[in-house]
Amino acid sequence: MNFQKLLAVRVSGKRDMVLFSLVVILGLSGILILYPASSILAQMEQGDSSYYFIRQIVWFLIGIAALIFFAFFPLEILRKLAIPMMFGVIFLLALVYVPGIGKSVSSNHESFHRWVSFGPITFQPSEFAKIVVIIYVASVFSKGNALPDSFTLKRFLFPLLFLSLPLIAIVSEPQYGTTVCIIIVIITMVYIAGFPALRLIAILLASFPVMFLVAILYKYRLERFRVWLDPYAYRYEGGYQLVTSFRAFREGGIFGEEFASGFAHRYLTYGHTDFILVLFTEDHGLAGVVILFGLFLAVLWRSILIIRKINDAFVFMVASGSVIMIITQALLNMLVVVGLVPTTGVSLPFISYGGSSLIATLSFSGIILNASAKRSGDIPPV
Repeated sequence: MNFQKLLAVRVSGKRDMVLFSLVVILGLSGILILYPASSILAQMEQGDSSYYFIRQIVWFLIGIAALIFFAFFPLEILRKLAIPMMFGVIFLLALVYVPGIGKSVSSNHESFHRWVSFGPITFQPSEFAKIVVIIYVASVFSKGNALPDSFTLKRFLFPLLFLSLPLIAIVSEPQYGTTVCIIIVIITMVYIAGFPALRLIAILLASFPVMFLVAILYKYRLERFRVWLDPYAYRYEGGYQLVTSFRAFREGGIFGEEFASGFAHRYLTYGHTDFILVLFTEDHGLAGVVILFGLFLAVLWRSILIIRKINDAFVFMVASGSVIMIITQALLNMLVVVGLVPTTGVSLPFISYGGSSLIATLSFSGIILNASAKRSGDIPPV
């Protein structure tokens, strides 16, 4: 059976096992990629080369449990719980500032309040806010079983103000990359719902001054922008990661170099998180990147084949938002590590080290799988 026929397997009325297989392959690939990417740092900091690797396995198993939960939990109930969940996630986002619960770190210029800690459990509320925001937006644009036929200010003013609360909380942490991802997904979902394109463009243009004001409020954002324009001028400061990345891409070549012994593995600061693609490229070269990129494209394409067969408005919107979030994060991370956009701190879905991000990504995958059981008809051949 060739790849095109595999993507066209008849799965009507059941959770899509092809998509599930692709998700599991990506998740397992991330674990395998993580070990060589983190072993040197883990040995230096923790005295155990498998420290981050083992933790990621635990998070992956928790993420699979989350995937199964969202794959079978009634989506209609998620729709009814959208507003309570929004209040819940706003509460969690506020906890990052509570002494004894919120966990923060400081740099030379800023303090970052991004984590909540309950005993041995530490997580980022902003990662789970992404799930809740998408569920809420999908509920707003799916009254009844259809998408809205009109877009009036009166109808959407409250949802807009309500959405601004978690966004303000996330950007104030500050978590600029996550905010950008959420905004991109919301805009795309609004467009998919049928909002007039010209009016949407006008709103976006009008929002540029606000986004610029948000950027200059945080000195580290302007610093990252200057570094991005000329990383070699700051190669021993903020530009170190980008310069090291460029060298790793060059040394990786077509098929990579000796496994886990390259320059970036030894000197790239915390490369196993946002810059893990760099270490993977150093090991496996352009050929490995093409294969990894192909897996992401396969997930995207299979998800599109599923979504286009969904007639229920809420299911259509929540599944669309989920796949858009995964692909937006992946593209933004890839653009960052090759230097095409300023550093944002966005992780590579399925691959980067981090429990909150991995669990959230697998939860999105579960939502798409749940939606796959709601579609009408078969998935046609590619």
